[in-house]
Amino acid sequence: MPAAAAQSIRILLPLVHRHEFIMKSVKLEPLFNPQGIAVFGANDSGTSVGSIVFQNLVNGGFAGSLVPVNPKHKKVGGKTCHRRIADVKEPIDLAVIATPARTVPGIVRQLADTNIRNAIVLSAGFGESGPEGESARNELLEAARAANISFLGPNCVGIVRPWNAMNATFLKSEPPAGGLALVSQSGALISAIADWSAPHHLGFSAMVSLGNSINIDFGDVLDYLAMDPKTRAILLYVEGIRDARSFMSALRIAARLKPVIVLKAGRHKGSSMAAHTHTGALMGSDAVFDAALERAGAVRAQSFGDLFAAAEILSAQRRASGKRLGIVTNGGGAGVLAADRAGDLNIDLPPPSSATIAALNEVLPPFWSKSNPIDILGDAQPSAYGAAVAAGLADPAFDGLLVMLTPQAMTDPRAAAEAVLESVPARSRKPLLVCWMGETSVAEARTLLSANGIPDFTTPEPAIEAFSHLARFERNQRLALETPGPLSELDPPDVEGARLIISSALAERREMLSDIESKAVLRAFHIPCNTTLEATTAMQAVIAAETVGFPVAMKINSPQISHKSDVGGVRINVMSASDVGAAFRELTSTVRAARPDVEIKGVTVEAMAHVEDSRELLIGVSRDPVFGPTILFGAGGTMVEVLKDSAVSLPPLNAILAERLIKRTRVSRLMEAIRDRPAADRQAVVDVLLRVSDMVCELPEIVELDINPLFAGPSGTIAVDARIRIARPPTNGTRYGHMAIVPYPRDLVSRRTLSDGTRLTIRPIRPEDADSEQAFVRDLSPEARSFRFMHAINELTPEMLVRFTQIDYSREMALVAITDEDTGPVQQGVARYVINPDETSCEFAIVVTDQRQRQGIGTILMNALMDSARNQGVTEMTGTVRSDNETMLALMDALGFVRRRIPESGDIVEVERKL
Repeated sequence: MPAAAAQSIRILLPLVHRHEFIMKSVKLEPLFNPQGIAVFGANDSGTSVGSIVFQNLVNGGFAGSLVPVNPKHKKVGGKTCHRRIADVKEPIDLAVIATPARTVPGIVRQLADTNIRNAIVLSAGFGESGPEGESARNELLEAARAANISFLGPNCVGIVRPWNAMNATFLKSEPPAGGLALVSQSGALISAIADWSAPHHLGFSAMVSLGNSINIDFGDVLDYLAMDPKTRAILLYVEGIRDARSFMSALRIAARLKPVIVLKAGRHKGSSMAAHTHTGALMGSDAVFDAALERAGAVRAQSFGDLFAAAEILSAQRRASGKRLGIVTNGGGAGVLAADRAGDLNIDLPPPSSATIAALNEVLPPFWSKSNPIDILGDAQPSAYGAAVAAGLADPAFDGLLVMLTPQAMTDPRAAAEAVLESVPARSRKPLLVCWMGETSVAEARTLLSANGIPDFTTPEPAIEAFSHLARFERNQRLALETPGPLSELDPPDVEGARLIISSALAERREMLSDIESKAVLRAFHIPCNTTLEATTAMQAVIAAETVGFPVAMKINSPQISHKSDVGGVRINVMSASDVGAAFRELTSTVRAARPDVEIKGVTVEAMAHVEDSRELLIGVSRDPVFGPTILFGAGGTMVEVLKDSAVSLPPLNAILAERLIKRTRVSRLMEAIRDRPAADRQAVVDVLLRVSDMVCELPEIVELDINPLFAGPSGTIAVDARIRIARPPTNGTRYGHMAIVPYPRDLVSRRTLSDGTRLTIRPIRPEDADSEQAFVRDLSPEARSFRFMHAINELTPEMLVRFTQIDYSREMALVAITDEDTGPVQQGVARYVINPDETSCEFAIVVTDQRQRQGIGTILMNALMDSARNQGVTEMTGTVRSDNETMLALMDALGFVRRRIPESGDIVEVERKL
C-alpha cells in the first residue's frame, strides 16, 4: 500500500477512540435529556403515581414539552390531556407510563408510529408476581421489540436528572444538581438517598431506578454515564445481574474513567433469596461478585452506611494519589479509634514529615504527639487547627487528611471549622475529610463545613471507610495500567482431542470424567500430570504398579465417588507387588461396605508423585449462575476445607491477573523461599493457571474441575489428582456465550505469505502486545504519528497503551499484522473496528508501518477485519478518509466501499460498505 494511503488511514483511530463511547451514549440520550415527555396515566388526583410524576415534572420546571395522555381526562394540571399519543402535536421523545400492567403493552405498540424510542415503565406486575406477571413481561418485551422501543423498568421509580430539571419519578424529595450518579434496582434506596442529599449538600447528575431491568439494564446506563460530562462518580445498588457480559463490559469502561462504588445486596443465602424475589434477577456467589468488581476496577461498599460515606467523599470531587492518610485530632481516644479502623482497611498512617513537625513545633505546645495521628491536644485553639490542616495538606507524606474534633470545655467548634476552611489552598486537590464528633454543640460547624464542600462525618469509622474508597479506586487505576510482558509462545492445546473425550462421556450420559479421562484433558492443555492406569483385578493392579514403578498410590475407581479419601478409598506409598494385591482387596471391600449403593470398577494405580520441596496447592473451576466459569486458587491437600485459604478470579486470565490471584492467598507466602527451603517455581504455577483459563474458555462443557493437590516445587509442577464434572453446554449460538468476559478469539489467527515470501501472521491484539504496540507507534515517522494521533506524539501514554491492547472483544476488534524478523516477532500494522450501539454497524481504522508499504498488508488486514465484523453480525462498516488522499480512496473503491461527502467536515470523506 502506498505511504500516502497508510498516512490517510492513520487519522481514523482517534475518531474511533472517541466514537466508541460517544455512540454508545446516543441510544439513551432521549432518556436522560429528553426534548419532550408524554406521561401516560397522568391525572389530578394528587395520590396516584401518574399524578405525582406529572406534578413533579411541572414543579421541577422541566423546560421541554410536557403532555399528559389519559383517555379519562380532558385536562391535567391545566394542560390539554390527550386520549392517544397519536393526537399529540408537540415534539415528544420520551414516554413515561404509569398505568395498570395490562394496558402497558398496548401503549408501547402505539409508540411504534411516533418518534418516541425511549420509555419509562413505572407499573408493577411484570415477572415479580408469578406466572401472570411472567406472561405480562413477555408480552411487554415483544411489544417493545416490534416497536423498537428501549425502556426503563418496569416496577421502577423512574429517573431524576437535576441538571435538566427533570424529575420523572414519584419521589417526595428531589436531589440538588451535582456530580454523583446513582443507579439502583431498589426504588426505596433511591428515595432514601434523595431525601438525605439536600441537607448534606450532596448533588446528583442522575438518579436511575432500574426496577426489574428487563430491557435497559446496568450495562446500558453505565455506558451512558461513563461519558456523561455531568457525572464524575457513579454509585450502584445491585440486587441481581441479568446480563453478566453487558454488566462487566460497561463496568470496566466506566471504572477506567471515573470512580464506581457498588453496594450489592444478597451477600448471604437468605438475603439473596429476597433479592431474587424482588427483582426476578439472579445473584450468584458473593466471592465471585467480589472477583468481578476487582476485575472491572470498581470498588465495593459493604453497607448502606458505607455507600453514604462514599457519596460524601466522592461529592467533593477530590482524588487520593495513594492510601497514606494523615489524621489531626484534639482527642487521643478519637485518634486511636480512627487508627484502628485504618488498620482494618489497610490504610497507611505514615509519620509527618520533618517539615510538618518543624512547622507545628512553632505553633503547638511542646506536648503535641509529633506522630500520626497528629494530636494537637484537648485545648487546641482554632489557630492550631488551621496550622495543622495547612501543614498536613502540604505534607507529601499524606495522600489525604482527616481532621477530627471532640467538643471539650475550651473548644469552639465553629471557629475551628472556619479555621479549617481558611487553611485549605484554593487549588488543593488532596482529599480533606472532617469528623466533628457529638451533636448539639457541633451541628452549626458541621453544616458550615458541609456547605463548603468538605465531607463531614459524625464518627471516625465512616470517615476512614470513605477515604478507603478513594484509596482503592486509585489502586485499581494503577493496577489497570499494568501490562503483561510479551507472551512466550506456549504450545497450543489439543482442544479437539479434549472435546472428543468429553463428548464420549456425555454420549454415555455421564457427568463425571474418570481419573484417566480427567488427566487426559489436562494433558491436552499441556498441564503436567503423573501417569494413572486403571485395574479391574488385583493382578491388573500389580501389572500397573510394575509399569509405573514403585512406590505407588492406589485409589478406588467409582464414577459416583469424587472424594475418595472420605470413604477410605486411597492407599499411598504401596511398596511391593504383594502389597498391591492386599491393597486392592482392602480398598474394594472397605468402599463396598461404606457405599453399597455405588458401582466399583476397580482401582487406579499411579506412581507416587515426587517434587522436591513441593507445596500442595489447589486449582479449581466452578460455574457461577451469573458470571459463568470462575477459577479458584489456594492451599491444597486433604485439609482444604479446614484451611479455607483460597481466592477466586474470572477468566480469561493473563500472567498479571494470575499472579494477583496467587498473591491474594496465604499460601502465596509459602511458595517463597523459607530458611533453607528454596522457592517454588512461581512461573510454572502461573502457567498452569493460564492453561486452566484456556481450558474453561474453550470447553463450555466443564462445570467443575479440581486439581488437588497440584505439587509445586523449585523444579516445576505436577497435577497429582484431578476430577472434572461435565454437562452439555447451553445452546446460545455463540462460541464464548458461557463467558462473562470474552476471551482471546484464537479462531481469528491466520497466516499469509507476502509477495516477497515473508510470512505474515494476522491475529487479534492481546494485553501481552503492549511492548510491541508501543514500539510500533514509536517507530512510525513523525508525520505518520501526527496523522495517526492528530498532534505530535512520541509514544503512547500508559492509559492509551492499556486502552489499545486490553480491548473488549465483545464490542470491538483489533487485528495486528506480525512478521518474524531476526530480532523476533515485529508488529507491522493494526486494524480496528468498534461496533455501534445499533449492533449492526461499526466504524473502522487501520495503520501500517512505514517500512512495509506497497506489500498488500493493508488489504489483508481490511479483509480480515471485515470477516470478523461479519461474523459478529455486523452488516455495515464505515470510516473516514481525507478527501485529498486519492490513493487511499482508490483502495477503498477496490474493497467495495462507497464514498459520501460530509458537508460540515471540509476535507473528510466518509466511506461505507455493506458486509
